[in-house]
Amino acid sequence: MKPIIDLKCVFNAKKALPLALTILLAACGGDDGSPGNPGEPGGPPATEISSLMIAVDDVSMNSGIATVNYSISNQDDEPVVGVSTPTFIASQLLPQGYTNAGNSSQWQYFTSESCSTSCTGELVDHRNGQYSYTFSAAFDGMNDMSYMAGATQRLVIKVGGDSLADGTELPVTNQHFDWQDSGAVAYTRNLIVMETCNTCHNDLAFHGSKYNEVETCVTCHSEGKVSNNDNIFPQMIHAKHLTGFPGSLANCQTCHAPDEALTEHYNWARVPTMETCGSCHNNIDFPAGEGHPAQADNSNCVACHNSEWTANVHNDGGDDEALAQFTAEITAASLSGTSVTFTIKLSNPASGEVYSDSADKLSFVDDLRIVANWGTSFDYSTRSASSLKLQDSTPASGSDGSYTYELTGLTVPVGTEADQGTLAVQGKLCSSDGALGDCSDENFSTVNIKSSHQFFNQTALSAEGRRVVVTNETCGTCHGDQALNYHGSRNDLEGQCQLCHNPFMLADSTSANPSLATADYKHMIHGLHSAQREGYEDLNYPGQIGNCAQCHTSSESGVLTVALPLNTGVQPLALDDGSYTSATAAICSDCHSSDSAQNHMTQQGAVFMGSKEDATAGTESCATCHGQGASSDVLAVHPIK
Repeated sequence: MKPIIDLKCVFNAKKALPLALTILLAACGGDDGSPGNPGEPGGPPATEISSLMIAVDDVSMNSGIATVNYSISNQDDEPVVGVSTPTFIASQLLPQGYTNAGNSSQWQYFTSESCSTSCTGELVDHRNGQYSYTFSAAFDGMNDMSYMAGATQRLVIKVGGDSLADGTELPVTNQHFDWQDSGAVAYTRNLIVMETCNTCHNDLAFHGSKYNEVETCVTCHSEGKVSNNDNIFPQMIHAKHLTGFPGSLANCQTCHAPDEALTEHYNWARVPTMETCGSCHNNIDFPAGEGHPAQADNSNCVACHNSEWTANVHNDGGDDEALAQFTAEITAASLSGTSVTFTIKLSNPASGEVYSDSADKLSFVDDLRIVANWGTSFDYSTRSASSLKLQDSTPASGSDGSYTYELTGLTVPVGTEADQGTLAVQGKLCSSDGALGDCSDENFSTVNIKSSHQFFNQTALSAEGRRVVVTNETCGTCHGDQALNYHGSRNDLEGQCQLCHNPFMLADSTSANPSLATADYKHMIHGLHSAQREGYEDLNYPGQIGNCAQCHTSSESGVLTVALPLNTGVQPLALDDGSYTSATAAICSDCHSSDSAQNHMTQQGAVFMGSKEDATAGTESCATCHGQGASSDVLAVHPIK
């Protein structure tokens, strides 16, 4: 139940004598008020504000003029009093097909009114966290738009970016409220959510970081508001993602993620229009009939491009269905000298059946190979991992889907026999329209399986192995789930790439920053994503480059893997002139590469391009200031979210 707010008491108090005013205001909810229900203002006003929540109670119309009643609270549900500079944006949604058959629904902007030195309309601060704002005029006719009483209306309230009268800073917040005069909202245009965008971008905010809601963006980036139709939200966003997009442009559901809570999430397939489709297929001139049969409007689009057709041509062509019919699982492994003996089981998870034949006899297997390296505690013994092509190999033994092979040529340094090794599985299958088929049939094309890795020791498979620094899931938030394929079909970014891209990859000693001139995985990835690696200077990383949690995962103890001190398995940077840079300095200089940064590291015991003995002597004292809980903890000074 909401706390009772006697607005009559407040308004009458304004007419009374000063003493009576003080008494009445106290009775109406001053500092001694009782707490309200959770999520509703009540009690003493907030004194500490790290985040703001705006809740709209209702919008009423009087002679076509809207009054919105809303509340503002802080992170602890305490009322925030004295917010005097809000901005209010009003718009309405025209339903699908309203403007013409085939047209999508669209937002129409009415107005934006704000309070700075004065308010466009009338703002009332009820001094208990509750506020009222009455617009300056009726929406009908604003921005040359006609108000539709039955349409969905949207109100955006933006506050913050300044301070209260006592100097308390207010974080920027904008939140929206949809309503219809008839009561419950019957339709919206909710296609995507900002959380989906932020899987790549991290806290997107625009126009001076004032606006960070998709629902806000679409109200202003609409026809009749922007001067150039290319800046209408769907066209603008599609066009911006045409270059540098880290996943497949054909996969619309990267952004239009399936979400039943979004009433229009399937519009990307259900409502084809020239405007939206043409923003990606920008080589088509629909009215002129260039690249597509001539088409004057959207009325006939769905006749050919129905939702099923659109969905089929914007997916993986059945690849996921085909891949779901095959898995390769290493079930046993052991080491003898420099050879590893392993058993692999091939099965169909979709049916639960085991493939009775070995890989060399399965016609739908185009490529299936195992890659191995030894030494998980010290980042492997060689850059030249051993491999075995199963489609070209006869198993040593086995039957009914489980077959045993021997992979030779591992490098096992003396004294490391008690360590572990890694076996990685990669390959390609032949499929068409979701079915596996004979690779000799030209109707079937290849599709990469999701690579995987398994640790082992001298006698068996092992649950322990090389540390996990990034995961396929963290990489997949931008790139798609194991969708990045290198060297044919290697896509296990978590544990396979490091079998070769390890400290045995030498850095160019003549480079301005050798850390960025090596194919050692950690340095190479930092250089790529920061656009500092040669050939990738134009790469536009969509998130905050300092937000290490975008890619890094947490260790078993729950600490992000960028924390200092580094894992003891991290090796110094090896250069092609025989010199070495100490491990922490090499990692940090991937980003912090200035002369002053290098001088600072050197003063703290770092070694740049010195002997291996010096680079591994343990003289780096970086963790003293930058370790967990220290004064400049890397987990605190980076914008990690």
